[in-house]
Amino acid sequence: MIEPESIMEKIQKDKLIKYWRDGAKKSLELANCVMRNGYYDHALFCGHLALEKLLKSMMVEETNSSAPRSHDLLYLAGLVKIDLSSEQRKALVEINTFNIAGRYFEEKLEFHKRISKSKAVKWLKIINEMYLWLSKRRGKN
Repeated sequence: MIEPESIMEKIQKDKLIKYWRDGAKKSLELANCVMRNGYYDHALFCGHLALEKLLKSMMVEETNSSAPRSHDLLYLAGLVKIDLSSEQRKALVEINTFNIAGRYFEEKLEFHKRISKSKAVKWLKIINEMYLWLSKRRGKN
């Protein structure tokens, strides 16, 4: 027989996983939407958020604990023990910079100036591919 506390823990865990997954999906949709409207810096920032939230959902699912207060994609992927290729690691390092550039005023201004449509298109494509790859990996670690 399942103890009442473990039922409650399972319900809370499922809610937390759903929270992170739903947030990841919305952030990716927003990234693609604002990209179509020419807000390239915001698209990449939201793309980073999508990957961060997806990794946090995976972390909760795999470790049965709350996600840490970190925005570092490599750190989060490490907690979930995802085996990344060197190319994927390099991509996550670059995608991490979109988070910093989207959060802090001075970096935001500089990032906005240097982000081109072609760079944004390239990186949002990588983010979408990484999101799909991670989504398929859920539960396989």
